[in-house]
Amino acid sequence: MLAKVLNSNNKLFELARQGSLEIPRFKGKTLQKIWEVMYPLVAFFYAGLVPGMSAFCVAPVIVVNLASEEFSRAAFNNPTHSNSPLITTMFLLFSFLPFFAFIWGWLGIFEHRSFWTTGLEREGIWKKYSRGAWIGTALMMIPIIVLVTLGYVKLEGDPQVWSGWSAIPGVIIMLVGWLVQGAAEETLTRGFLLPVFGIRFGPAWGIIVSSILFSSLHLLNPNVNLIAMLNLFLFGIFACIYAMKEGGLWGIFAIHSFWNWTQGNLLGLEVSGSSIGGTALINLRATGPDLFTGGAFGPEGGLAITITLLAACIILVYRISKKPFLSLQTGAQHA
Repeated sequence: MLAKVLNSNNKLFELARQGSLEIPRFKGKTLQKIWEVMYPLVAFFYAGLVPGMSAFCVAPVIVVNLASEEFSRAAFNNPTHSNSPLITTMFLLFSFLPFFAFIWGWLGIFEHRSFWTTGLEREGIWKKYSRGAWIGTALMMIPIIVLVTLGYVKLEGDPQVWSGWSAIPGVIIMLVGWLVQGAAEETLTRGFLLPVFGIRFGPAWGIIVSSILFSSLHLLNPNVNLIAMLNLFLFGIFACIYAMKEGGLWGIFAIHSFWNWTQGNLLGLEVSGSSIGGTALINLRATGPDLFTGGAFGPEGGLAITITLLAACIILVYRISKKPFLSLQTGAQHA
């Protein structure tokens, strides 16, 4: 069963193989060989730098945020936090849109391939994205419903959170930011890094390295804990397998974005340690054991999500065993 999951003859990898490592061109075969061996490590280092480089683009939004708070001391103490869904969405857009430019530049210079070969073919976009949206929402809703049933999560009345039906405009505004954020992180880790390692060292290494980078990007998040890091790693594994099964990124774009939007703005829970946007359709608060609810980190820091992700991975592996990957060139199934 795992042999089918770890099959390198999948569409996502075949799209990436359309490129070549022709730059820099070394005259000596030894130097060229060294470059090709070192390339994945350099790409991993670069991928780790992308979020930091993109962070510089947030400066204009910080100024807007400070101005909206009348340059108060509290605003200066936390200049990237805002209870305004519009400003928070601007933070997400300015933080993550540059990811695409940095990845496109790298692919153009070092691999001589187009950006769409990261898994962005036009065929079936709506079907893949809508299916991913439902999956992402369900993956978050199911464990929260269980926690509510157990009495571990309850409604909260917080005057600082815009909630209820009147909050729908803010909730929708926030979705725009999450759509970009989810797509950017998936393009970096699954569209770019997964094939770089998977093609050269095997899919298992691609999955592991991509998931390590994804989870490590959250190390500095507020209230992070060991279970949170485990869950982020598990989400990375699930995302890699899903992208390989689908042969592209549209579905996992939606899963990632709607996962975050559901927990943060439909349910009002913390997203990876942070309260996002100050708006929620239903404002919930964890009251049960942090071990299960995730406490201040949000659901991603609790065992309820661990169980959900493990179950999702098992189901996905089982489905792959029944319907193997498709080849790009032939359209035939590969066992």
